Amino acid sequence: MYRFIESIRLEDGKLGNLNYHQMRVDRAMNEFYKESPKIDLKYLLSSCPFPSIGLHKVRLVYDREVQSVQISQYSSREIIKLKLVQQDSISYLHKFEDRAELDKLFTQQEDCDDIIIVKNNNITDASFANLVFKKEGTWFTPSTYLLNGTMRQQLLDQKIIFEEEILVTDLSKFEKVKLINSMLLFNAPEIDVSQIVE
Repeated sequence: MYRFIESIRLEDGKLGNLNYHQMRVDRAMNEFYKESPKIDLKYLLSSCPFPSIGLHKVRLVYDREVQSVQISQYSSREIIKLKLVQQDSISYLHKFEDRAELDKLFTQQEDCDDIIIVKNNNITDASFANLVFKKEGTWFTPSTYLLNGTMRQQLLDQKIIFEEEILVTDLSKFEKVKLINSMLLFNAPEIDVSQIVE
């Protein structure tokens, strides 16, 4: 039985990007648990006693139904240096609870803060976030992502970022990279592309 997670931003009592999280839950349910009742995030979370001040992460685990909802205070870890890690067979199309393959790749980080997963010479994602790269004032995200994150999709829909195939050999064409996910918004810190190492 497959289990999935959703990590939802809760800032000063307000849930972020809930429509996009709902769409992702719906996709997973339609593929794996079509006969099960729909999980309605808005209804489900409306009865949770959320803190009204500060930044928190709401972590929801589900399969045919919701198994748990956890709320924890959130602070981002500093990312300065990124290591390219090759893995041509990796697949992570849904936000599975089982992250064993990603965690195994992360152990190859060496002296870096996180990894960038390379699949068939294409840039994909970091271990826990999507990537956006800056070129001449415009931000691009790899079309060869592993998981289409909710923040990534929202920024694409808003035409704040644009999709593009990015090969390892293309990295020198960019100036900056950012890690984005539901907790790291588009104002996440910019990292110089020179901090990406092989």
